[in-house]
Amino acid sequence: MIIKKKFNNNILLAEDENHNEVVLLGKSIAFEKKVGERIDETLIEKKFVPDYQDVANQFIQLLNKVPLQQIDLINKIITNAEKELNVTFNDSIYIGLTDHLNYALTRAREHMNLKNAMLWEIKKFYAKEFAVALKALDLIAYYENVKLSEDEAGYIALHFVNAQQDSNMETTILMTDIVQDVVQIIKFQFNMNLDEHSLNYSRLITHLRYFTLRMLHGELAVNHEDLLFNTLKNSYHRAYECALKIKDYFNKRCNITLTNEELSYLIIHINRVTTRDL
Repeated sequence: MIIKKKFNNNILLAEDENHNEVVLLGKSIAFEKKVGERIDETLIEKKFVPDYQDVANQFIQLLNKVPLQQIDLINKIITNAEKELNVTFNDSIYIGLTDHLNYALTRAREHMNLKNAMLWEIKKFYAKEFAVALKALDLIAYYENVKLSEDEAGYIALHFVNAQQDSNMETTILMTDIVQDVVQIIKFQFNMNLDEHSLNYSRLITHLRYFTLRMLHGELAVNHEDLLFNTLKNSYHRAYECALKIKDYFNKRCNITLTNEELSYLIIHINRVTTRDL
């Protein structure tokens, strides 16, 4: 493989033998290397290969948006978590967790703590993942000099859970069908096509998949308080109306009633995917 672009000593963009772009991570993989030179493939710790080109493309988008030291930090967090949990995560965790950590650090530096409404449930149902997420907070504090709260550990734990989900075929088919239906509702309500290669679309799909899995396991978020819901309802009218359509869909298809907590998450994602360009 040939180097196409160096991001830092540990991250680069390469071209493989089939002329496909591949993002590579590895300690000192690009050290004292120049564009056009061959890569020492023994130094590769992680690569986004052509079979997952959408993931690679989204990761490249993040490389242009997120400080590179945070990418290195995420790689450390994920590598440590895989060892601790004895699992291999889906590549999508590099997109979701990097994006989340970038926002979490920004919020923390602005003294805006986002409460995790599912923290108690996460501690109870995903104790191992939460314990590893707490260790991730120590890494974050060391490298970023920011001490994140247990609420953020809960969110990180959910990324660990989501990235190792191994559903059976029946669940996968149902989940895919539901996600497709919800996306169609959003498209119809806003009379627009969604950019399926954008980060916001990826965030939406990840949320819908995880929501469906939680629904199937009877782990829907409960209402803790309605302040956030009322704020979102009043601020994003179209996204709220769309969320009500989705609520009606789940009521008819799955015989469940979405809580205001779940509607809040939907409103945020709907507003993002229909208004923001990232």
